Amino acid sequence: MKRILLILAAVFFLSELFCQEAEIPQKSADFVMQFEPALYINPESSLVSAPSPVVYPISFGFLWPNYSKIAIQPTLSFFMMNHLLYEDKAVPAEIENRTSTTLSFMLNVPCVVSFFLSNSRFQLNVGPAVFMRFGLLAHGVKSTDSGWSGSAESDVKAINGWFWNNMHWFYFTVGGSWLYNLMPQLRAGPTVSCSIPVGGLIKDKSPQGMLISVGIKICR
Repeated sequence: MKRILLILAAVFFLSELFCQEAEIPQKSADFVMQFEPALYINPESSLVSAPSPVVYPISFGFLWPNYSKIAIQPTLSFFMMNHLLYEDKAVPAEIENRTSTTLSFMLNVPCVVSFFLSNSRFQLNVGPAVFMRFGLLAHGVKSTDSGWSGSAESDVKAINGWFWNNMHWFYFTVGGSWLYNLMPQLRAGPTVSCSIPVGGLIKDKSPQGMLISVGIKICR
């Protein structure tokens, strides 16, 4: 992770120098990258599933317009998880007990309110999100292995069904960032957010899948 951050910082620094040399005019949108390790809330007992795991999303998006007090910031985040089926619910699994490897994408479209300070800006964001998850039979697991629903193959189908049924895909996000002006067209700083599983709270009365994250936000 440190190497990735160093490489990205170098890319941003070099691109900033290029823009200054080329005298590229001020743009109205910022390219946004976020690195936000997150706690994935799992209220189920650790006797039948994994404790609430930490995941490592990487997010890409843009802020438009970047000069306005009110803007929008569509972002797409990606990370991977392991799941198993328990009582017809998709719950996080430790690697030795997993049934599915889950590709997880969070499409977030928040409204951003910015407060401009002398050398920084404080941002608050809130808005809807779609949590798109696709479970695949995990490596080393056979489709005929035993599972909660009968076999591992049928468990994976049930896991994917749970992801998309009863609005388990519908989330609402709230968060904040404090970005410092490092260069004329480069800002970075800490960011925190909470992704709330609205569908799960309404249907299941459970915070299963809530994400609480703290990380770094970079705007270019």
